[in-house]
Amino acid sequence: MIRKIYTLLILGLCLGFVACGDDNDGLDPNAAAPVINFPMEQLDVDLNKVDNLPVVAVIKSQAGLQSVTMKLQTVEGVTEYKTVTDFFNPNSYSLSENLEYNANYEAFIIEATDKLNHVTSGTLPIAVTDVMARPVITFDPEEIVYDEMDENPVMPQTTFKVVSEAGLKKVERFLVSADGQTSKGGDVLNGDKEYKYEGDIAYKEGDKGFKVKAEDVYGNVTISTLPVIYKTVPAPVLTLGKELISTDEGVDTEVPMHIESVRGVKYVAISRVENGVSTEIFREEIVGENKNFDYKPTVQLTEETSQLKVIVSDGREGKEVIGTVKTYVNMEVVQLKVGSHILANAEPFAVISLNDMKTYSVDEAIASEESAKNVDIKFFINSKDGVLSFRFYSMENVDQKNSLYKGSGGKTLSNLPIKNMTKYVLFPANFDYDTASRSSIENEYLTGNADQKVYMTIENFVGSVIGFKTGGSSSAGGERYGVMKVLDVSGKMDNNTMKQIATVEIKFPKKK
Repeated sequence: MIRKIYTLLILGLCLGFVACGDDNDGLDPNAAAPVINFPMEQLDVDLNKVDNLPVVAVIKSQAGLQSVTMKLQTVEGVTEYKTVTDFFNPNSYSLSENLEYNANYEAFIIEATDKLNHVTSGTLPIAVTDVMARPVITFDPEEIVYDEMDENPVMPQTTFKVVSEAGLKKVERFLVSADGQTSKGGDVLNGDKEYKYEGDIAYKEGDKGFKVKAEDVYGNVTISTLPVIYKTVPAPVLTLGKELISTDEGVDTEVPMHIESVRGVKYVAISRVENGVSTEIFREEIVGENKNFDYKPTVQLTEETSQLKVIVSDGREGKEVIGTVKTYVNMEVVQLKVGSHILANAEPFAVISLNDMKTYSVDEAIASEESAKNVDIKFFINSKDGVLSFRFYSMENVDQKNSLYKGSGGKTLSNLPIKNMTKYVLFPANFDYDTASRSSIENEYLTGNADQKVYMTIENFVGSVIGFKTGGSSSAGGERYGVMKVLDVSGKMDNNTMKQIATVEIKFPKKK
């Protein structure tokens, strides 16, 4: 827009002269001296910009121009810049010079000489704004140091100042961490020469610096970063002495552990986890040796406790270490390998005793009434069209299957003097087997009571969870609820696919 106005001014100057012709024949000795016109009284030059205006003038001569000499006036003196002697129209010359401006320029001088040797001089003052420094950012202190090892560490305040010779347009702030940078806001300014900031920044582990970006009115940008040194202390190290605790309700139970801490341990807390809810049952402040020690607190568990959560803290919020211990309370838990009916009299045997928590051979099972009362579950494999299906049966003679469990001397499980009738319910996939308790097992079984069976065909065998209820004659006790999970199944090392071995885990709440 400024350049357009400048051009219009020049055109106006030209049109203001009537004698714009180029007829120089017969010079009039009374012709007036040349006239020099500048469109501006002063040329303002800003070296911080890249598009400063040229020096422009219009020179008119009635006698016709002989030469135009241009000079630069600087703080050191006057130097000749350029001389023009060849004119398209000697009566009118439009001058436009793109100078490489310098901070010591003071004026542009024009001397016009016509053909009568009349000399006219004109001066255009030049006001130069020198190149200005970029914004300067100063932090105080020059770095942030936070050491967690200090007994009472204090986070220093973040303070900085921005000074701009040209004036500030805006200041932006960023927190730099190992994960990248996050904006911490900023301010839009109105050419202010100085900007100050004081803030409480909650630096944390992983933070690397506080970055400031300052932009002046010319668009010049300065970026500076305040180093942040966050000295971390590792969290305590907790080594639990047991991964599993098996105990009874209301009994003082040790929870052994070894603890190491650089800062020293302030307290140890233990919570019971019951049906997904944590309840703190133990807390102790640690005095004396608290950096490397063995520790054996005692707690009491309830029948619903499926887990203990141990918290060790060195006093720093969010830096405590948490360990968990699986618990079995009033619960018998065992893993067994059980063979299919083909292995009824060869290890691993095909019949499970819930009283002894082991497998029985056919010969052992049929030896007496007392032995027969000990066996509750048998594993069977059915084959149809080459497709195997896996089943668990009670001891009653279902579909004559007992005759397929063969012992010595031609005897089979058909010879059992007493047949315990175990019943089964296939538990849903969302049943929490790991935290199963007496109440959760019994409640889930009763929920599916309408689907209880005396034998269970299992399609998705491995991973299935089967609830069971003992028969009235079982030596394990009648009407007791338990749960069994299939962990694995594999074939015995020969060509008979009916010889399969299942690995199961049984959880069986103790008798009340």
